[in-house]
Amino acid sequence: MGIYNGFAYIYDALMRDVNYQKWVDYIELLFRHYGVKPRKIVDLACGTGNVTILLKERGYEVTGIDQSEDMLFVAREKARHRGMNIPFIFQDIRHISLHRPVDAMTCICDGINYIPSEEELDLVFEGVYRYLNPEGIFVFDISSYYKLSSILGNNIFVRTDEDVSYIWQNYFDKRSQLCEMELSFFVKEGEYYRRFDEIHYQRAYHVEEIVAHLEKSGFIDIGVYQPFTLKAPRKNAERIFFAAMKR
Repeated sequence: MGIYNGFAYIYDALMRDVNYQKWVDYIELLFRHYGVKPRKIVDLACGTGNVTILLKERGYEVTGIDQSEDMLFVAREKARHRGMNIPFIFQDIRHISLHRPVDAMTCICDGINYIPSEEELDLVFEGVYRYLNPEGIFVFDISSYYKLSSILGNNIFVRTDEDVSYIWQNYFDKRSQLCEMELSFFVKEGEYYRRFDEIHYQRAYHVEEIVAHLEKSGFIDIGVYQPFTLKAPRKNAERIFFAAMKR
């Protein structure tokens, strides 16, 4: 089964405790901190559109991009039920192609971790830089090297709920810096549970690697932050935010 095919339809149920309003508040805090007032935003690796839809609600002209048709289907349905006309585009963020530049791009909740190599990371950053207007801003986050290698890596997590349960086994390879995630889901359908399995890979990047590749692509004023603050990340931060400007 391809990445996020079955997961797309239970993703929001599993993420229901995430405060997406707080995440979008923080994106706007970074906009203010950098002194920018973007109008047009592209939300990369938008998934089921939780951040995309909130940005739209706050008055931005927003487009969502993802490489999962199933995630995009869910996002389109959610936007439609809210009476929103948001373009959701099927596209690989390593090969961004837009009709015209935009003022800001976001990539929230691990999208960058799904880029498995530094060469491909360059493709992402170069594409973002190419399609940002001058003085445009790029805001994104990663699960930290510490989180993927020490918190998730080589550990097993189990969740047992009435409607959706899972077994989540992780294996971290220090050489490739990849965390392999084997996920088995059990979704209640009537009296029985349907099982489906997926394998995901996330790359653990050091902060210094991310900054070096941003600089290589031409970005300036690169900031590295503890989530929801303007402070530098703690040593064992599990999530790290970045913001960078186009010259």
